[in-house]
Amino acid sequence: MSKVTAKYQITIPPEVRNELGIVPGNEVEIAKQGSQFILVVDPINALIKKWRGKFKGPQKTDEYMDDIRGEII
Repeated sequence: MSKVTAKYQITIPPEVRNELGIVPGNEVEIAKQGSQFILVVDPINALIKKWRGKFKGPQKTDEYMDDIRGEII
């Protein structure tokens, strides 16, 4: 069981860190799922996986960026 410090920090037990592959510098997120809270390792990667392919269209990314920003010369 982890203990909360005066600065509201917790220590992730070694067996959990090892299983999830958490190393110093990793970003984690605490998310609510129903009535529980879960630890999400590398939330940016999880978001990329979630949204990958959702906005397919006739334009490639570079073409879209040129349209909204103006073409860079």
